[in-house]
Amino acid sequence: MKKLQEKLDFLLEKYSVDKKAVLKDVKTVVIDGKEIPILSHRSERRFVELKNIVNNGTLVGVSVMRVARIVESGKDLYEALYRELDLCQFILQRKIKSITVMENGNVMNTIATTEDGVVCTIEISATLAKGEIEKDKHEIISQRGIACDVVVDAQLKQDSIYVFGSENKKYTDVDFELYGLSIDEIAIVRAAFSVAQNNTSDEMLSADKTLCTLIGMAKKSALSGEREVM
Repeated sequence: MKKLQEKLDFLLEKYSVDKKAVLKDVKTVVIDGKEIPILSHRSERRFVELKNIVNNGTLVGVSVMRVARIVESGKDLYEALYRELDLCQFILQRKIKSITVMENGNVMNTIATTEDGVVCTIEISATLAKGEIEKDKHEIISQRGIACDVVVDAQLKQDSIYVFGSENKKYTDVDFELYGLSIDEIAIVRAAFSVAQNNTSDEMLSADKTLCTLIGMAKKSALSGEREVM
């Protein structure tokens, strides 16, 4: 956390942001004594660009968003679902109004529908070995075109540079101001900085409240086997 806080302080000073922002953990920033969820996944470039593609007219007649995510064995499936539900709403710029969940041990299938009828299918499993990098894929299908955050016919995300030798290495830099951080760490710093710079505390708190409501509906649906409507 010390390294992330140093990078956050650097951005706050560089861009003359008066607010003091302190990272409590990877999910929360403290500003003016108030704990704010940062929803750091929204700051990943791939999701920002997917959002732009969906909402700038490139895709027309969006009908389905397909999500698949694999996390470490033992992790909370509903924590993973929280992230994916937020990404669906963020990328599509639509509110989810109904949700149906089927859960079986360490796997979960979810069907969520937005206010205007776009269907989001979310497949989550907690099966990876300890320390394994989480895998995910997000695809939007429309009447005119398909957008995805993984290249066509690939199962895994690729890195920018690979060095093969006695020790194989790979490199991917996605932020010219935050070298040395991983993609997830960069998203955390950028998200916390954005909250402080743009005064979006209320927006983040409102989004978190809505997501907690959706997770409550998801748990109820998993028990009943029926669709829950907001």
